[in-house]
Amino acid sequence: SLTPPSRYKRALDLQSASRSTLSFRRWTSRALPALAAALVLLPAGVAQSPSATATTIAAESAPVQSQSLGAFTLTAHVVVADGATADAETGPGSVTFFDTNSSGQIRELGSSLLSADGSATLKVSSMPEGAHAVRAVFNGSESASPSTSAAAALTAQATGTPDFSLGVAPSSLNLEAGVQGSVAVTITAVNGFSSYVSLSCAGLPLFTTCNFLPSNVPVGASGGRSTLTLNTVAPSGRVSLIRRDTGLVYAFLLPGVLGLAGLGLAGRNRSLRTLAVLCVAGSVMAGAGACAQRYTYLNRGPSPNPGTPNGNSVIRVFGTSVNGAEARVKCVQVALNVTSTNKSGGNILTPCP
Repeated sequence: SLTPPSRYKRALDLQSASRSTLSFRRWTSRALPALAAALVLLPAGVAQSPSATATTIAAESAPVQSQSLGAFTLTAHVVVADGATADAETGPGSVTFFDTNSSGQIRELGSSLLSADGSATLKVSSMPEGAHAVRAVFNGSESASPSTSAAAALTAQATGTPDFSLGVAPSSLNLEAGVQGSVAVTITAVNGFSSYVSLSCAGLPLFTTCNFLPSNVPVGASGGRSTLTLNTVAPSGRVSLIRRDTGLVYAFLLPGVLGLAGLGLAGRNRSLRTLAVLCVAGSVMAGAGACAQRYTYLNRGPSPNPGTPNGNSVIRVFGTSVNGAEARVKCVQVALNVTSTNKSGGNILTPCP
């Protein structure tokens, strides 16, 4: 057993060990966060070392003419501090483009590797409609420090829907009744339109027709073309016979004369007399019918044709393109002025909607 002094000394030793352990734990809890912060800041300190070359970057934007509206080509140029082009001095690196819209929202547009001449290019197929501010950020390299460009302002238009438009030349025609006229119809593609357009017309005056050649036009980047032909009709009256041909009369008169002669020659021969009577009866009946029809034709004739009415009309030319359940219809009009003896009217003056 321990003597009281020994027990007291043992207690002091245990208390001293406990205090040492507590001091070590406190030192560890304070030193570890500082050590972790130093390890995190070490790469940043290396990246921003005095040996890294300072750089500047400028961003530019231009619309892409070969693509739809709202497409842009973004270009950034990285330059080292002494004004030289950033090439081998900066080493491999990349540029990231950021967009800030009119609402202040920021989004990343994409990244591009830095080329040998210190430039980076990014093509953006479409951007939301409105004002934008684009910044380019050079991410830095082992020998060059990062840099951010000033904002490059650009305005994006909404991406257009493929469509087409119609045109006519000439836009007005002056025709005599009975004469035809031609109009060139042109179809222009808008926003990359590529499909077939079917042509039709409306608003034609009486006794007037229209024809398209072709009526179903393939339209591509270079557009399409068709020819509209308007056919009018001249007024016509009753038709009279200029030369009265008597050949038809002799064709029926000769059998009758021969039949009468046969009656005289037949005498008492019953068979010959019967044949002669039949010839005379047939000649009389055929001649009477032919004379009645001839009389009607010569004295009454066919009904007169009034022809295309005199005056102005508005011919509406429609172009229709169908894509699935969606149909696009365009209208263009041609003014038609007809000179005619038909004063009955019948002209349509409804313009395109």
